[in-house]
This record gives sequence, C-alpha cells and structure tokens, in this order.
Amino acid sequence: MSSKNSKGPGSPSRTGVAGIILAAGEGRRIGGNKALLAIGGVTSLDRVTNCMLSAGCSPVTVVGGAQAESVRQEALRLGVQFALNSEWKNGQFSSLKRGVLLLSGSGARGMPAGAMIALVDLPLVRRETYQILVGTFRKFPERIVIPTYHDRRGHPIIVPREIVKRIASSPHGMTLRDIIKKHDHLVLEQAVDDTGILKDIDTEIDLKGTQF
Repeated sequence: MSSKNSKGPGSPSRTGVAGIILAAGEGRRIGGNKALLAIGGVTSLDRVTNCMLSAGCSPVTVVGGAQAESVRQEALRLGVQFALNSEWKNGQFSSLKRGVLLLSGSGARGMPAGAMIALVDLPLVRRETYQILVGTFRKFPERIVIPTYHDRRGHPIIVPREIVKRIASSPHGMTLRDIIKKHDHLVLEQAVDDTGILKDIDTEIDLKGTQF
C-alpha cells in the first residue's frame, strides 16, 4: 500500500489548483454582467477561463448571479462548471463562498491543494501571469500567492486548501481581504510585469487604448 506521501509532484491532491471565477455582478456602469462583455472579439469570461485553463487549473467553476442564464450558457460553451449564487446581491464574498463550498463539499481527499480566485472584472490579465502564479504556488503550496505590479497587489490570487476551508466557514459580512489580513504571514507576493492585474473594467472608457 502506498503512503500518503508517495504521490508525485503532479498529483492533484498535492499541487492541483482549482479555478473559481466570480462573475455574478450586474455591471450597472457598463450596462450588463461583465462576463458577457466583448473584449478583443471574445467575452471577458472567455478570456479569464482560457487563461485559467492554460495554467492547468481544474476544475474551473464560474459563479454567476445577474443574467445567470446567459452566463451559464457561456460557461457551458467554454466547457467549465457553473454555480448559481442566488444571494449575489449580498456582495462578492457570497459568490466566493458559493464557489469554495463546492470544493470543500468534495471532501478532503477530493480537494485540490489550492484555488485560484479570479474576477471577471479584470479580463486583461495576461495568460503568462496565470501560469506564473500557478507555478509559484506549486513550489509553495501552503502560501497565499498574490501578484504585484510595482509593489501594488492585484488579482487573481491563489489560496491554499486551509484558507479555502476558512472561507467556506466564514460568517456573512466577512471579506476575502479580511481573511488575507488575518493570514498575512502566509502571503507570498509574486512580482509580474502585467498592469492587467490592477485594471478593473467598469466602463467602456476603461477599454480605450487597450491592446489585445
């Protein structure tokens, strides 16, 4: 019988990274859910999803709320899971909890080593950045990996299994920032040459002058 420490470096239980894409907001300032926003010929959700998949994230789950059916159809077209957050109006953390509860509900043996959390609001993050972050996490699977650009923290981030569990059990009113602050000793900042980690798309003006 093999021991629990005998698994290779590519074992999902040791180094696997799931993906959670938060895409529940109604996007009032831009006229609709940002997941469906056309950017460079594809949707914002398409860009974020494919970046996650290119980095080896599995499974990838899209958490939707506003315009849920359209977002669900786009997620299915992209070949990833969809989870409905019926409480999306309670804020982004409610969507994050919905996503992590799916992971924690699979049981300890089925949970990946960590989860990459991405916002569909930031679709301009480079594919290479996703790959760098996953590579860093696989070297340090107990850490919270956060990208930085000129010392400014951005998204997406990767949290280890233990933090996934803490998110799942956190009370309403908590935020991801609160949880990270409590575990700041686990944070590993990964510098990247990518302004996209900071660029939240709120209006059409935010897209002007952007190179795709």
